Amino acid sequence: MNLKRRDFLKAGSLGAGGLMLTQFVNQLEAAPKAKPARVLFFVQGNGVYPRDVQPAGIEFPKTPTKLEDRPLDGHAMSLSLEPLAPWVKKMTMIHGLSGRVARGSHNMGFAALGCWPMKKKAYGETIDAAMARKLGGIYPHIGLGVSNKAMSMTYNLTSMTRGKALPTLLNPVQAYERFFAAGAAGAARKNFDVDTNLLDFLADDVKRLQKQLDGSEREKLGRYLEAFESMSNRQGKLAAMSKQIAAAAPKIDPKTGQITETKTGRTGVFERLEAQFENAASAMVAGLTNVVTMSAGAGPDRIGISCMASELGLKGDDGYIGAHAIGHGNYQQFAGIPGPDCHAHIRRRCLEQLAKFIRRLEAVPEGDGTMMDNTLIVYLSDSAEGHHPVCHEWPFILIGDLGGRLKLGNRYLRYPWYGNQGHRTIANLYLSLLQAVGEQRDTFGVADFGLADLDQSGPLAELVV
Repeated sequence: MNLKRRDFLKAGSLGAGGLMLTQFVNQLEAAPKAKPARVLFFVQGNGVYPRDVQPAGIEFPKTPTKLEDRPLDGHAMSLSLEPLAPWVKKMTMIHGLSGRVARGSHNMGFAALGCWPMKKKAYGETIDAAMARKLGGIYPHIGLGVSNKAMSMTYNLTSMTRGKALPTLLNPVQAYERFFAAGAAGAARKNFDVDTNLLDFLADDVKRLQKQLDGSEREKLGRYLEAFESMSNRQGKLAAMSKQIAAAAPKIDPKTGQITETKTGRTGVFERLEAQFENAASAMVAGLTNVVTMSAGAGPDRIGISCMASELGLKGDDGYIGAHAIGHGNYQQFAGIPGPDCHAHIRRRCLEQLAKFIRRLEAVPEGDGTMMDNTLIVYLSDSAEGHHPVCHEWPFILIGDLGGRLKLGNRYLRYPWYGNQGHRTIANLYLSLLQAVGEQRDTFGVADFGLADLDQSGPLAELVV
């Protein structure tokens, strides 16, 4: 509180009334500021195979009937999860949640974060968009990623509501220019100022035209005015934060799309993923957003990223193979590596980039700790537990606890198998995340009619504070 208690009582000249208000003012003064909260969703294509991420020394039961809740530390991480081993005490591994309602062929796309039938694309609100709506920001949600296809943007994971999908930017250079132009110099800043002035002119034009109309046409034009004024307001905020944005902005080579400090001369998908994670971290550090969704080959019919396999030198009998071939290669070997293990190597390289993101946030002080202390990372695949998923089990790995808003860290949780008493779904996890940011709901997405005899409502009791 900016106004000191003694100054408040003196300035108010309240006399005896001041004595009555002293306790109230004391409570205001003692009230702690709300901690920041931010979330990164990292969605990888082609499945997170439960056995491939199972910690050493923890048995993997086939169809468990009881909840298992035990510490994670003391158990070695699998090959693919080794990059995240330094944060095992902040990690929560969740097995046994189902997402049967979203089941489809290969990747589930929007349904993975939305809990609805896979073929319904922008069917409703996905969990990342729901959290973005609660946590706000100059950019409430930022979608970044890498893909097989030569395109700069796609719509693959995030939806605000029915029919309103949010974009995923696939070109790290274009993403950099979009989010950090206010902190740039030269031509980039000049273009930013031109855009700002243009929005102001458009808003003025709409206001003049609005005066000449009446009835429904005037109301309709009013909606356009709100949109222009909203964008203009955002540009103004960005301009005011230019120094802060410049200090946090990543250094990306405009020709290769790579981080210049670690430039290797290659322009592969892992380098582009590294640049996108740097964009994500920088956007959070600069205060531009509180919610980012990172995609590595996720989305309808993407089936992972084929070039990831070739960049790792994974060859089949007929030359370099892609993620789809690996998914069907359970009994094949590629460069002497069994098919299932190829996934582990690809996942490991992706999680190496996630580890750099975590270290970046840990390096920024915030309150009594660091930015990472108030951040939650949610890692999953939009293909549940396999290449052709059944969705009886949808593994999640969470790092952080949203500043103590969730009971997470150093936990291995396995829920009872599909159909057993105590079984829970990915929707229940998403309800837990929503409750942690102040929104209580009983349901999320579409219910699983195969679990009609079980209670599918509410958050996971084991996670909520």
